[in-house]
Amino acid sequence: MILVCGATGLLGSRIVEHLVEAEQPVRAFVRPDTDASALQASGVTIARGDLRGPTSVRAALAGVDTVVTSANAISRILDGDKDLTIADVDLAGNLDLIRAASEAGVQRFVFVSATGMGRGLERLAPLTEAKWHAEQALAASPMRSVVVRSDMLMEIWLEPLSGIDPGNGKAVVYGRGQAAHRYIAADDLAALCAHLATVDDPPKVVEVGGPEALTRNEVVAAFAAAAGRELRVRHVPRGVLDVATRALWNMKPALASMLAMALFSDTHPSTADDAPLRAAGIEPRTASDYIRASVAVR
Repeated sequence: MILVCGATGLLGSRIVEHLVEAEQPVRAFVRPDTDASALQASGVTIARGDLRGPTSVRAALAGVDTVVTSANAISRILDGDKDLTIADVDLAGNLDLIRAASEAGVQRFVFVSATGMGRGLERLAPLTEAKWHAEQALAASPMRSVVVRSDMLMEIWLEPLSGIDPGNGKAVVYGRGQAAHRYIAADDLAALCAHLATVDDPPKVVEVGGPEALTRNEVVAAFAAAAGRELRVRHVPRGVLDVATRALWNMKPALASMLAMALFSDTHPSTADDAPLRAAGIEPRTASDYIRASVAVR
């Protein structure tokens, strides 16, 4: 049995889909107030609970041999959910999940992290600091851990949430916008996570990105070309990003995390590539294709 945490989220829902397509037995760990009807319709077993509730976590782990988690609080916090914190979910929640999984005899644990961990990103933001602690806890556990360090998701960093808004003719460039990144599609990353959950001998750490390296400036230019209009570009200097991150760390840790990751992305070009995707038989989507399709539906 494979337990998927974050199963209704952007990435987790797709991980479940790929596991179901591969005819793997899946249990989804879902919050009590979340609609899980689509998961149930696909034949997935539902375990109700919350990462902040150790009792429900332990119940969900009964009979589980593999855990895959992409659960995080940041997207819901940015959407206005005031009931969640990064400290409760991404830090304490993940650490409790790792501890409980180890005690329950789980054999494999697939954890979605971020590129840049171990290169300084872990010190810059509440979210990445929490992920780093989870990585360290996994490394010390007896489970076969698989840490998937992903480059920037297209569905987040090529969308209005991060300041790319061709519909309103504007875009935000963080810092100088000259560091290239290999933006990765959520579905491609999900397919890789599903593969790593079931393949015989997975690596301990996988650094992965998409097939195309683009700078933030090139991203803005691509959106402008696809939309057939120039975008009003607002640059946020590195110094502003740094000061804002520090000022918001305790007051608004989710926003501080987004700003810190934007700053890190501007000072640290991607070191990942799409080799892990292709090795798993996944033909990855390019950022250019995503951009054209995104503009076409607006």
